[in-house]
Amino acid sequence: MPVNPRARAIETVGRIARIRGAREVDKAFAPTERAWQFVDAYGLVLGRLASRIAPLLCGKHKPTYSPVQDMGDYVVVTNAAKVVYTGKKVEQKEYYRHSGRPGGLTTTTLKDLILKNPVEPLRRAVLGMLPKNKLRAQRMRRLRLFPDEEHTHDAQQQPGSLAFNAVFRRDHDGPPKLEPIRETRKSE
Repeated sequence: MPVNPRARAIETVGRIARIRGAREVDKAFAPTERAWQFVDAYGLVLGRLASRIAPLLCGKHKPTYSPVQDMGDYVVVTNAAKVVYTGKKVEQKEYYRHSGRPGGLTTTTLKDLILKNPVEPLRRAVLGMLPKNKLRAQRMRRLRLFPDEEHTHDAQQQPGSLAFNAVFRRDHDGPPKLEPIRETRKSE
């Protein structure tokens, strides 16, 4: 009989005993209750607006925020084609993409991108401000952009629902101020 028996694995703090056949569920994708945030982008600067939309998609405005969970809300942006571009960005800003082949670099100016799809610059700005992890695509699916005032989410704006109207301050001196949706009566 050996003097020192072979050491066995001990369950300590930080180690989890795996049960055969048990399935782990990633808590980042756990179902959460989501509100609907409505934003009017008319006359707002592109980058400043995107920096206020990204935390709403991540859920940083909630007291229960956790960086490993996707707790963000749905964000509906109207008048997305009427954002303001400062300086000479319309002529000088370029977007790059590469096909992966030699000489496959393609550049597009902001002006060409606006003419092709006026909502795309705001979508790309928000995409660039979200954390680069596996939750980014899921968060971007909750961003709904509309070039003018009409949108397809009237049902979420009904009184009594969980929706809130995100009214951004025009003086740019703080986080977004959230106000509940005001009741609107339809004329008969």
